[in-house]
Amino acid sequence: MSLEYRIAAFVVLSLAVMFADIRFDYLDRVRFALGFLTAPIFWVADTPARVSYWIDDVFVSHSDLIAENQSLREELLFARRELQLLAGLASENHRLRALQEASASVEGRILTAEIINISSDPGSRRVLINRGAQHGVEAGQALLDAYGLMGQVVEVLPFTSWVMLITDSRHGTPVQVNRSGERAIARGSRGEIPEIELEYVPDTSDIVVGDLLVSSGLGQRFPKDYPVAEVTSVVHDPGQPFSIIRARPLAQMDRTRHVMLLELPVKEAEVAPVNGSVPDWIEVTQAQEPEAGVMTDPATAVDAGQAVPLQDAAVEPVAGDTPADPAAAQGATAESTPAEDMPLPSELADIVPEAPAGQD
Repeated sequence: MSLEYRIAAFVVLSLAVMFADIRFDYLDRVRFALGFLTAPIFWVADTPARVSYWIDDVFVSHSDLIAENQSLREELLFARRELQLLAGLASENHRLRALQEASASVEGRILTAEIINISSDPGSRRVLINRGAQHGVEAGQALLDAYGLMGQVVEVLPFTSWVMLITDSRHGTPVQVNRSGERAIARGSRGEIPEIELEYVPDTSDIVVGDLLVSSGLGQRFPKDYPVAEVTSVVHDPGQPFSIIRARPLAQMDRTRHVMLLELPVKEAEVAPVNGSVPDWIEVTQAQEPEAGVMTDPATAVDAGQAVPLQDAAVEPVAGDTPADPAAAQGATAESTPAEDMPLPSELADIVPEAPAGQD
């Protein structure tokens, strides 16, 4: 058979095999077997490339390793710094939120401040804040944090102020037991431990360990019912008339930084009525107008809840006791007329006449 016929036969056979493979998938097993047999050949052929990559990884220069190590150290340092900043911001945010929640329970205006220094004098416990006379700070203002009372301003400078803490031995704080309501004066301890002691508390007082001490509001310097300390020890000495009571302040004096100043209360003279004047009419309840031509007894009007003018509340003589002398009657009427200084509402009951005996 000639070469041309052989080529034609191979072409026809190839087309038939291709058609059968596409149509009926007869050669899948053949291809799988051929791939399994040729896999070692491909692995051997790829060996030079893999050896080259392994040599490049092993024989890296010493200078390249040192440079890469230094770069990684710098990136780690920056990452740690950012982590510390985020942790500090989260902690500061938590303290500010607590301070804002605490300010909602205090009446009056407040001014936020920061503690920037502490006193180096071992005999005193004072801190320096970044608010002064230029910010409206006055001596005597109370200093609070989110957890309790801290102290009060004792020295005001132009831009800063010194605050004496309640743990100072020269500072006295009026407090009361939140459970029983007993009042006492808490003075800073003279020892090394920053705590407070209750002075002159009778041995029979109802104070136990764990009681919460709050500010009593006496003196109008500190906000009423604000937490101050927690009782830690109560010692009853039979030979002493007073108990020895110590308490731990609730304010975080050695850890907190953000604090708030409470505005001093308004003086009584600023809110007193002008010239001591009082209203001429006293509204007891909703008044009802009497009928025309009918006289209203002031005592009956008060009992009925009507508004009584003060001039109608004057004492009138009872029938049968009228003096014969007209001048004396005029004098009695003049004496019964109220003075220019009108009585207070609480004194109205003293000048309302009572009904004569025997009359309802």
